[in-house]
Amino acid sequence: MDTTCSILLAGLRLLCGPTGVEDLVRLEGTPWLVGSGMAEANVAGHVHLINSRTRQWQVAYPGVTANAAPDAKRFPGCSSEPDAAKFGAHGIAVHRSRNGRLELLAVNHGREAIEYFSIEIGNDAPRLHWIGCVMMPADASINSVAALPDGGFVATQFYTPSQGGMALIQSGALTGGVFEWHPGKAVTAIDGIRLSGANGIEVADGGKLLYVAAWGGREILRIDRSKPALQIQRIAVDFAPDNLRWSADHRSLLVAGQIFAPGGGSPVKLEGWKVLRLDARTLAPTAVAAGDANSPMQGVSVAVEVEDQLWIGPFRGDRIASLQLAK
Repeated sequence: MDTTCSILLAGLRLLCGPTGVEDLVRLEGTPWLVGSGMAEANVAGHVHLINSRTRQWQVAYPGVTANAAPDAKRFPGCSSEPDAAKFGAHGIAVHRSRNGRLELLAVNHGREAIEYFSIEIGNDAPRLHWIGCVMMPADASINSVAALPDGGFVATQFYTPSQGGMALIQSGALTGGVFEWHPGKAVTAIDGIRLSGANGIEVADGGKLLYVAAWGGREILRIDRSKPALQIQRIAVDFAPDNLRWSADHRSLLVAGQIFAPGGGSPVKLEGWKVLRLDARTLAPTAVAAGDANSPMQGVSVAVEVEDQLWIGPFRGDRIASLQLAK
């Protein structure tokens, strides 16, 4: 194991092993975090489980404890489990269904779908059971997902592959928006939302409020859908904002993202990262944490509060980290 993972570096307590943990969510009332796992270099991705107290981790899906339990009535258009050789988890979300069951939603680029898993909480590590999926529209690259109260979701469209990729996003072009799905209905794009590299997303007020990060546009939006016309607030940031996560008290959002010079294709020269706390009503920002070009972690894309710790994950690499939150 990398020796840097046994010491504290630049305020970060590293945990090596989990790969491509682009997104993290907390299972409330437990010490467990669920981490996505991006596919890299033709190697399939995973869903990870991380115990924030013991710092032990394991692959939750695909895995020997992850049994399929398809719900054909709820997901009639998706009868087969993901291909493990092509699976790659990008953005993820957790919610409690109307029947009280805890569920995980995951963006899977293996077939460009939102995969649904039930989460079984027991005495040992939680177990995931695949229950179905919702296929996304053709020619759409999805980034993040947030659950809606009825079991549906909203998901960000990062870009349209046939119309250009990362270079187009970094030019500031409007490349995507937000899709919405409700059980029994079709996936549709929400009118009036066009962004450059639509990335992280969270919801409030039953889905009437959307919070969306525009990675290419370097801004965060608060979108109020309670009236016929969208009411949109924006705040510009000086980094590429990635995932959004609610704070423990649900009054603010944490946004993590990367520092790099815009332009060109993928950001091969990462120069640090930032985490901001945004007031949920005003979007007023407060600095929480940051790393420079010498940070032992780069590509930070998510930050989650766990008691007095901040857990962060990157979109590539083989490590995640925690750091002490200022009191």
